[in-house]
Amino acid sequence: MIRSTILIFMLCITGGCQFYRNIIVNEGGQVFPWHANRDNPEYQKNWTVERAEWEINDAGTRYRAGQIDRATYNRIRKQHGLPVED
Repeated sequence: MIRSTILIFMLCITGGCQFYRNIIVNEGGQVFPWHANRDNPEYQKNWTVERAEWEINDAGTRYRAGQIDRATYNRIRKQHGLPVED
């Protein structure tokens, strides 16, 4: 009985991880379920653009708040094809 309870508990914990890996929520609380449209190339393209914009804006906010250093901020900008700021 204890073994089966532990097994069920472990399955519940690890089973939910895939759901949360595929869900992203923006600052306004809007859910972006990317996994729901995996087969739609147009949606994926829009998703990629929106995510890149979000990553750049997030990096700028974290840099101004002092949470990341200039090198990390510039690495993120360079990753998305933007010029490095001095």
